Amino acid sequence: MTRYLQSVALTILCVAACECASSANLRQVRGTYRNPALGYSIEVPRGLSGIAGDEDGPERGIRISLPSGGVLTVWAEPNSLEWKTPAEGLRYDMSAHRCAGVEPEILPARLGVLKGVTGRLVCGGRVLRLVLAFRSSGGLIYWVRLETTPANEKTEEAVLGQFTATFKVIRWE
Repeated sequence: MTRYLQSVALTILCVAACECASSANLRQVRGTYRNPALGYSIEVPRGLSGIAGDEDGPERGIRISLPSGGVLTVWAEPNSLEWKTPAEGLRYDMSAHRCAGVEPEILPARLGVLKGVTGRLVCGGRVLRLVLAFRSSGGLIYWVRLETTPANEKTEEAVLGQFTATFKVIRWE
């Protein structure tokens, strides 16, 4: 019985250690979020906080839960599919979210000083807004995503606009 209890205790310790290790990179972000590894910074809207470090692999960005239940995220990644333009990348990504017969609206937009595109797709009770811009020197692309409901879209569209305006390209380390 003692051996059994030791085994159970060891299992519990291992699970607890794994839980601690998996959440060790998780952190709350207020104010400026900086990601020098991917060459950008952005301001978390006043009164809100973001969560960084919740994805597998290297940290790419932050996720902000909005009071209405919507979610605002920003992240960067290599242009691994080698899209020629932000519009091409946005169309590709939005095709995975498309409702039958509903086409996304794609318009020019800015992400800080970067030229990019924005897309909007309404599907049932869900609104998806995406912004995609390419780093002018190439290599990295930057995404901002807002998921919300039609009832909250106007309010959260203002938050999205303020958020994207604070985006800055910083030295890529």
